[in-house]
Amino acid sequence: MNAKGTKNDPYNNESKILDLEQFKSSLEEISQRIHDPRAQDNQKHSLFTLLSIIFCAVIGGANSISAIHRYAVAKRKWLGLWLDLNDCIPSYDTFWWLLVRLDPSETEAFFRKWSSLLSPNEIQDLIAIDGKRVRGASKKKNKTDAILHMVSAWSSGKSLVLGQLKTETKSNEITVIPELIQSLDVKGAIITIDAMGCQTIIAKVIIEKGADYALMVKDNQLTLHEEIQNYFDQAENIEFEGVPHDLFAKEEKGHGRVEHREVYITDDIDWLPMKAEWAGLKSIVMVKSSRTIEGIRSEERRYYISSLSPIAERIAKAARSHWGIENKVHWILDVVFQEDLSQVSTGHAAENLSILRRLSLNVIRLDPDKKKSLKGRREIAGWDDEYMAYLLSLAAVNKF
Repeated sequence: MNAKGTKNDPYNNESKILDLEQFKSSLEEISQRIHDPRAQDNQKHSLFTLLSIIFCAVIGGANSISAIHRYAVAKRKWLGLWLDLNDCIPSYDTFWWLLVRLDPSETEAFFRKWSSLLSPNEIQDLIAIDGKRVRGASKKKNKTDAILHMVSAWSSGKSLVLGQLKTETKSNEITVIPELIQSLDVKGAIITIDAMGCQTIIAKVIIEKGADYALMVKDNQLTLHEEIQNYFDQAENIEFEGVPHDLFAKEEKGHGRVEHREVYITDDIDWLPMKAEWAGLKSIVMVKSSRTIEGIRSEERRYYISSLSPIAERIAKAARSHWGIENKVHWILDVVFQEDLSQVSTGHAAENLSILRRLSLNVIRLDPDKKKSLKGRREIAGWDDEYMAYLLSLAAVNKF
């Protein structure tokens, strides 16, 4: 048996504890600004202690409240080195009641504050906004049960979730998206949103915040869609001869699949009847994609309006990066964090856990070692206390 404090004793590594001091200081300061919803009497553990355990547990693989409690029990000795556990681990009920009653608007405000402190170079200039239904938490027992639908803003340049807000239905994204944009520092960014977000009020908010937009146009803006489609159909019929435009084309091959994309953009829009209704509108876009998989060819055309000047390669990058929110955020939350399997639906627990999953995803992505998968990093964080301390120190250095 190793003597206490020796090099090989994983629970007596002083450098590991020192690494956590900045994280502790940051989280203690934040927790003081969050209202503790628990009764003031008979509190064995501080809000800071509970939030620290929950945060570490979610990073380290806990996908449910019971798993958070199991993590706390398993890691009691390590947690006790830097947290005041008052000689006992919080009970399952303590975690459950806190997450059920904690105001998610305060949890989200903390999330956005941390994201806003990242330097502009880390935020970069491409932000995708999209919604995701948390299916497990949205299973309705009766007609009055709410559906949990989270709308997220994602920086594709750094692969970080910048913020999110809850809405009860997908159609309500129209009202939530402007609120989310207002809460973020998006100056200088290009914001991409699918057809649900193609609304004049959303375009107006984006321009007022000093950002640009590329909004997909579909049948929810039927007249606008038809006008843009007709313009590009006519331009194609004459092979764009005499039509002012910029073109960017790219072909990708792999795994028996060939994909060819052509992006056409023009600022020839004085003829567009509803031009004045859209703040900052400068250009319209057609993205033509063809895919050949095992000899079967398919073609798709998508249309956009944008406040950007007609530079096709730039809009191509923005439109392409938008789909990253599906496979780098939504897919990861479902596969790595098993979000859709979560059945928690009482009070605010589902929304608070959803926010914490996204925050944990950001922290895991701070590790610059890309050889480890996100799932692998999460597993290691659950197994290896020093790696967990390393991730927490990265969060603190990045203005957690």
